[in-house]
Amino acid sequence: MIIKVEKEKYSFNLSKIKITKTFYMKFLKIFFLGFISLLLIGFLFLLFYSGPSIELDTADVFEYEPLKTIELNQFEKKKKYIDLSDGTKIAANIFLPTISKSEKVPTIFIFTPYNRSIVLLDLAWWEKIGAKAFTGNWGPVFNGLPNRKTLNTLASSGYAVVVADMRGTGASSGFTSAMSPQLIKDGIEMINWISQQNWSDGTVGMQGPSYLGWIQLAIASEKPDALKCISPSIMGSDIYTEAQKQGGILMIKWGKNFNRQLRLLNLNALDRENKMPVFPAEPVIDEDGDGEIKDEIPLYTDSAEPLFVTAEVPTYADGVRREKNIYFNHSKDHLKNIWTAAIARDWMYRDDKIVVYDDTLGLEDITPGFFVPAIKKSKIPILITGGWFDGFEGVTKVYASLEKDHPAHFIMAPLFHVPMTVPPAYKELFDYQGEYEDQLLSLRVQFFDFYLKGIENGYDKIDPVQLYTCFKGWESFDNYPPKSTTYETLFFKGENHLSIDSSEIGFDEYKIDFSHASNYDAENDNRWNMATTTDSLMIRTQLDEKCIVYETSILENKLQVTGHPIVEIFISSNQNDSDVFVYLSDVAEDGTVYYVSEGQLRAGWHRQVDDDEQVNYLYDIKPDLPWHGFDRGGYDNHPLAGNAVISMRFDLTPTSWVFQKGHKLRISIAGADFENFELNPTLCPDGNLKNCQSTVLNIHRGNTQMSKIELPVLK
Repeated sequence: MIIKVEKEKYSFNLSKIKITKTFYMKFLKIFFLGFISLLLIGFLFLLFYSGPSIELDTADVFEYEPLKTIELNQFEKKKKYIDLSDGTKIAANIFLPTISKSEKVPTIFIFTPYNRSIVLLDLAWWEKIGAKAFTGNWGPVFNGLPNRKTLNTLASSGYAVVVADMRGTGASSGFTSAMSPQLIKDGIEMINWISQQNWSDGTVGMQGPSYLGWIQLAIASEKPDALKCISPSIMGSDIYTEAQKQGGILMIKWGKNFNRQLRLLNLNALDRENKMPVFPAEPVIDEDGDGEIKDEIPLYTDSAEPLFVTAEVPTYADGVRREKNIYFNHSKDHLKNIWTAAIARDWMYRDDKIVVYDDTLGLEDITPGFFVPAIKKSKIPILITGGWFDGFEGVTKVYASLEKDHPAHFIMAPLFHVPMTVPPAYKELFDYQGEYEDQLLSLRVQFFDFYLKGIENGYDKIDPVQLYTCFKGWESFDNYPPKSTTYETLFFKGENHLSIDSSEIGFDEYKIDFSHASNYDAENDNRWNMATTTDSLMIRTQLDEKCIVYETSILENKLQVTGHPIVEIFISSNQNDSDVFVYLSDVAEDGTVYYVSEGQLRAGWHRQVDDDEQVNYLYDIKPDLPWHGFDRGGYDNHPLAGNAVISMRFDLTPTSWVFQKGHKLRISIAGADFENFELNPTLCPDGNLKNCQSTVLNIHRGNTQMSKIELPVLK
């Protein structure tokens, strides 16, 4: 069959299709015009597009009804310098809700050393399109909240949001030291300033993770009148043992990475190549008046560290060299900062005092645990959140040590340090429902609505403790640890066995492999340096080949462990000292060894003292866990001399994990965590792996030397 249309131009033969040149050219023309039209439509869409619609994937346990119908993008942004009483200028972004423009509103204050907002100087056109599609912003300025949903939701819910750079950071002037008491005074001044603005109703709440969590506790301990509630996340209880020397062993890799990151951030460096990229803070003022903000940032040098603050007279993109640029001079002030590495180096023992500028400081001046008594007395409402895989496990102590009638809520999820999300691999492994960021945001808005707006929304009826149990899901409790928790003991036995039977006497030899490292993927991530979301599970299958292991028989029933496991290991050695690293793992039916928890202790710290000593007996610290003082006078220089057998009893990081029927529970013991923690200076005097002395640990069992693990079991 042949169909002919405009015979002189083209013909179709259904049995053998032929397309003439004229048709081909028309086809290309139509296709090209259509393509151009689609591009134009797409561009116009993006031009007027304010970003993706925000839908909170919360799951039933965290749903808050008002957020189901919220109209987003209802705010405007302002920038300004706020003058403190000593002349320091604090850079602040102020987001004011437009839906309540004529009303005075409560404020959420976020005080950060990590840049309140950032500038991407070299966005390619395709990156701009991507930024617009995902954030609603072409760039180059991006607001620096951990989660864009947080800013949009809070501001569109009728809250002013003030995000400010601490002194010595971002675009603020001055200089600082890590966790300086001066920052506490600054935060109080900022809260007082906020409460006096014409858009403020006089009430303030705070939120933020890590360092931002510490500053909340510190400020709240001073009880400023306008501060009505706080919501700190993933912060610790003890600076020394959680941020510097876990188990009394210097945390090298974490400390090095954090110090570098904070230093570059504070100096407004540009480093896009790092795993955690660094970008300069947004300037506050367009000093040359050309409508551009990125050209207020001086040009970077060609040095190994991309800094502009080392220049005497900076050069700008317009080729002009000018000395009086505010942003440059403020950033140059930050060179006077004392970063964490110097503090960690000088703080050898918990009771050491260090000189910071003109002040002599002890841990009681900055450690979160010392702020708890004032918080307990003030009864300030607090929503505390943490992560089972975060290194700052002391968050459990902060909550558990509050009085039972304190208006406090506590949440733990399977998170690392940042960002506040369940990593994709773990989300799949646990079949995690919903998005944790959304769930936490929903609960936070309900929290703020209740305490700052006085809305009777049922927040006070929610169970105070929400724990995500791995392989089970969310559980609600009246307190932490849960009342129904009981400790069950498993003893070390011969043939690398763990059992409830303690009758076997003997010891096992383990030659320390100092190359053992608790790194789990190509990025060498672990609990201590997993600061970005990873798609890698923490698997110890191969790592345990460098350890001595003890394992249960195949479990005949599920076993839920919720809380801090406690190990007691009796050791002797052919050397005078040693470090002990212990890992709790779940061995699946296919032999895969999943990391669950860990703990470590230097043998020289084996002596236990009252755990309330860590806060100078100011209050009863809960949960009641082994404590080793870590004061200068408490260290045993040669704990294993003369074949001595010593007890090392310490807690592991908290968890909530269901060991499945058919699985096995495993304990792995190592004598080093290479590059993550310092090598024992007695065994490796120069810190060189090749020069470590041959060291054998004897793990004793039975009789009066019963090495064991005590598991907090929830029936």
